[in-house]
Amino acid sequence: MADGLLEDLATRAGIAISWRDQTGADRRVSPDSLRAILAALGLPAGDDAELRQSRMRVETEARTRDFVTARVGQSIDLPDVTTLPEEVEATCEDGARCVLQRMEDGRLSGFATPGYHRLHLPGGDCTAAVAPDRCVTFADLNQDAPGWGLAAQVYSLRSACDCGAGDFGGVAALGRAAARRGADFLAISPVHALFGSAPDHYSPYSPSTRLFFNPLAANPTLVFPEDLIRRAIAKAGLAARMEALSNAPLIDWPAAHAAKRALFRALFDLLPKSKPMSDAFRRFRDGASELLKDFALFELLHRAHCADPATWEWRRWPKALGRPGEAARKFAAANAADFEFEIFLQWLVAESYSAAQRACRDGGMRAGLIADLAIGIDPAGAHAWARPDEVLQGLSIGAPPDYYSAEGQDWGLTGFSPRGLAAKNFAPFIDILRANLRHSGGLRIDHVMGLSRLWLIPEGAGALDGAYVAYPAETLFRLTALESWRHRALIIGEDLGTLPMGFADALAGQGVAGMQVLRFERDSNGFRPPVGWRAQAAALTSTHDMISTAGWWKGADLEGEPDRQRVEDIRAWDRGLLWAAFQQAGVASGERPAPEDAGPVVDAALDFVARTPCAMKLIALEDAVASDVQPNVPGTTVEKPNWRHRFATPAESLLDDAATRARLQRLGPPRET
Repeated sequence: MADGLLEDLATRAGIAISWRDQTGADRRVSPDSLRAILAALGLPAGDDAELRQSRMRVETEARTRDFVTARVGQSIDLPDVTTLPEEVEATCEDGARCVLQRMEDGRLSGFATPGYHRLHLPGGDCTAAVAPDRCVTFADLNQDAPGWGLAAQVYSLRSACDCGAGDFGGVAALGRAAARRGADFLAISPVHALFGSAPDHYSPYSPSTRLFFNPLAANPTLVFPEDLIRRAIAKAGLAARMEALSNAPLIDWPAAHAAKRALFRALFDLLPKSKPMSDAFRRFRDGASELLKDFALFELLHRAHCADPATWEWRRWPKALGRPGEAARKFAAANAADFEFEIFLQWLVAESYSAAQRACRDGGMRAGLIADLAIGIDPAGAHAWARPDEVLQGLSIGAPPDYYSAEGQDWGLTGFSPRGLAAKNFAPFIDILRANLRHSGGLRIDHVMGLSRLWLIPEGAGALDGAYVAYPAETLFRLTALESWRHRALIIGEDLGTLPMGFADALAGQGVAGMQVLRFERDSNGFRPPVGWRAQAAALTSTHDMISTAGWWKGADLEGEPDRQRVEDIRAWDRGLLWAAFQQAGVASGERPAPEDAGPVVDAALDFVARTPCAMKLIALEDAVASDVQPNVPGTTVEKPNWRHRFATPAESLLDDAATRARLQRLGPPRET
């Protein structure tokens, strides 16, 4: 088999046949890796005959699309224009009819309004997803004035009935408090559904599906009357256990999961006692989509199989249960009450989510909650089971080598297949956007570079054996802009790390706010002054993968370092650079504080970020209260208490401390009188 044919097919399929490593050396992707990636994309390339058939398939697909995207007022490029008449009738999403003209270059004149419109072509109808010029920005919501908000890990917030793991009860309480202080948005950690039968899988960035929510984020106080909750607690005998879990300094995920599930089951059993709640749930249940039913079914099946390590993953289940089908439906019918309970859990968490957003908006926030969309999903999860044709099979998402990881990274996640998306007219991507914007005022897209390309690694291979695979970036950004416009929602793109030249400017042009993090904004001269930050970006003091500002100043992240003196010396130098930047920006004066005196440093950090031209200032809750905690330490699992930290103070009172109130006033005046 000629390598030329293989590389030609790979290029046509969007696979980069070479890449540049962290040393600047060019590397070529091996033929074995190319064949493995092509096969996973549904383009077998085992011999010359398969190569030619796969190439023909790629060429044919490019000519037979019945879904196109465009921008408002721009001409529409159709895959096949050989039979295109001079005039094409179209039906707009609102039902209005119009006629588009064929232009000299073979394109169609554009639509004047955004929406999902229908083109009536000789060969059949075609959907035209027409997007606005860009996403909604905070400037659109606030008449060009900047705003600020907090970023919080949902699980870290304490509130009533949380059973030891923070939920939307804490989010609502913090949202009300932050709104009083003048905040316009509250960014939260991902609340995607995990594995209901595996509470030890609690990383919010390894979801089972991104279409539905983690029931542990539900809080009954936002949905049910107090007397019904008391009855449920008594019915399940949970009072003492709930109090003990609530008082624990760290989250015990298995114990919290068991307690919450018992509480929710008791509420489910008592639901007929509350007619308004029962009626509301019945409407939700009766309108459940096939996607939701499949998710509920997966949860039942996984619970039935996960006790045996040999059948923990759905790919090892009996063949008849490997997809939603007759055998799976019979299983659901035989477990009807448990199936309905899974639907109930999604109703409860959706109602809690919606209530938390209302609390933020009613408090005066212009955007309210900003959700977090993880870059991928667990290949053993519900989405991959129910819709395997949409996701990458046999490939995992990761990163090529860099100066921090010489062997590259394999994140153990899968994601959408670019060919699978196109085959379904990008409905899976649209569904993901809508699911995560339904109850929020914005969305942070993790690793937003993934809308353009992903580093994909063949199953069983090392990260070095991966390759960049291109995604239809313009189509995905257009759809993101269209859904942003329809939901009046902000979009933030996590664009940290090594990026292609010009990517940050391209994001800004799409109306997507990039991220600038204080400790990453450095050059050879030290920390960059506020004036040089991008206006279209979100300015941050730290992220969930970083030690907080106070912890960094104290050196709390240096514990256990093998060469402690060397890293201490580097940190001392960096402290001097940061304090000098604060002095030059006019947010600090006098001698540099001692490492244990972090308060003035945190104050100056917020003041520094406030002076940037960035339209959005996003402050980690750990920095707002000068905590020295790091929510997650990348590269560790059980070595650190990742995703288990809890604030000692209830969420409703977290911002009441005098020092915290004064610190937040550096960002803007409070709303309260």
